[in-house]
Amino acid sequence: DENEAQSLRQDEQALTQQWQAVTASLNITLQPQDDIQPWLDAQDEHERQLRLLSQRHELQGQIAAHNQQIIQYQQQIEQRQQQLLTALAGYALTLPQEDEEESWLATRQQEAQSWQQRQNELTALQNRMQQLTPILETLPQSDELPHSEETVALENWRQVHEQCLALHSQQQTLQQQDVLAAQSLQKAQAQFDTALQASVFDDQQAFLAALMDEQTLTQLEQLKQNLENQRRQAQTLVTQTAETLTQHQQHRPGGLSLTVTVEQIQQELAQTHQKLRENTTSQGEIRQQLKQDADNRQQQQTLMQQIAQMTQQVEDWGYLNSLIGSKEGDKFRKFAQGLTLDNLVHLANQQLTRLHGRYLLQRKASEALEVEVVDTWQADAVRDTRTLSGGESFLVSLALALALSDLVSHKTRIDSLFLDEGFGTLDSETLDTALDALDALNASGKTIGVISHVEAMKERIPVQIKVKKINGLGYSKLESAFAVK
Repeated sequence: DENEAQSLRQDEQALTQQWQAVTASLNITLQPQDDIQPWLDAQDEHERQLRLLSQRHELQGQIAAHNQQIIQYQQQIEQRQQQLLTALAGYALTLPQEDEEESWLATRQQEAQSWQQRQNELTALQNRMQQLTPILETLPQSDELPHSEETVALENWRQVHEQCLALHSQQQTLQQQDVLAAQSLQKAQAQFDTALQASVFDDQQAFLAALMDEQTLTQLEQLKQNLENQRRQAQTLVTQTAETLTQHQQHRPGGLSLTVTVEQIQQELAQTHQKLRENTTSQGEIRQQLKQDADNRQQQQTLMQQIAQMTQQVEDWGYLNSLIGSKEGDKFRKFAQGLTLDNLVHLANQQLTRLHGRYLLQRKASEALEVEVVDTWQADAVRDTRTLSGGESFLVSLALALALSDLVSHKTRIDSLFLDEGFGTLDSETLDTALDALDALNASGKTIGVISHVEAMKERIPVQIKVKKINGLGYSKLESAFAVK
């Protein structure tokens, strides 16, 4: 009505003012009917560029810090190279080229080893000269002997001298061994004499006579080994027996003293056997009671299942009674109408998806038989049907009409559909969408009739029946081409 239209216009003006305020604060120019996705994409791209610029500044700072460290390292390397050059200059050496350090170090190491070897040879030669100098002084002068005779004599003397030195060394070694052997013999003899005096033997001859042969000694050694093994086994058995006795005493029955007699134990054992027989009889009776209890529990479980099934039936009947049990009968009617409305909303959403992919219908959460609109382009915002514009109302009404025709088509085939006006309030885009939907229905085999005065529809619909309005109210006539003759 007029009040609802006025309210819709006021809401539209308020939304338009709010839209203009938001766009002004963002310093952009957008109309409500414009698509904001390009602007959102541009904002995302702008934010991405800002993030890249920030990352670039951070990387530049890191690169500058790394370059400063590299300069410091290079200065330290140059200082160390200068120190090495100064140190090597004293040895008439220079630093190697790059990639030649290992070979340069290997060469210096070989030179050091050669120098050390020459030093060792020089020391040996000096020692040799010190040894030969006294010998050279004892030799005759060179003018007394010919050169060849002098050489032969020197060689012979050297050989004899070496042999003398070797024999002298052997003599000293043998003398030392002889002294050590004599000392050991004296010590052993003293120990033997002391032991002989403390023994049962009178003298050494008696001791030698008492010595046994090798075979007897071997037999005695074997007997000693066997006896030692038996002693260890007996000791182990004694230890195990003591441990077993200790454990047995620790696990004795309560109230049993260590001084109890065998007769008392046998009497208590007989009493225990009697109690065992009585307990066995009691166990049989208890098992029978447990079996009876299990059977009773099984029967109780069966009864509980039957009670649960009957309770479910009672709840179902109670629910049906709550629907149709009122005296007016409106509960069941609303329930049935709600099922039909749910089916109608489902079919209408299929039509809306084909007409325009933006809107969907859903039933209100209350028990009232009302629907509301879901705007999928606005984060599934739920809107009341009274807030729809003229074009949106037309799309929803068309979808409901088509869904209603599909709903009753299982009983009656509907091949034709007539739409009376409603197109004049549509904008060009919504009108094109509605006409495309009607063309699709027409292509599916349905006959679509449209009653309208909109020029754009006249251009899209080839088959037309034109009606002219005549003077007076409620009077019209067909053109002569369509008149019945």
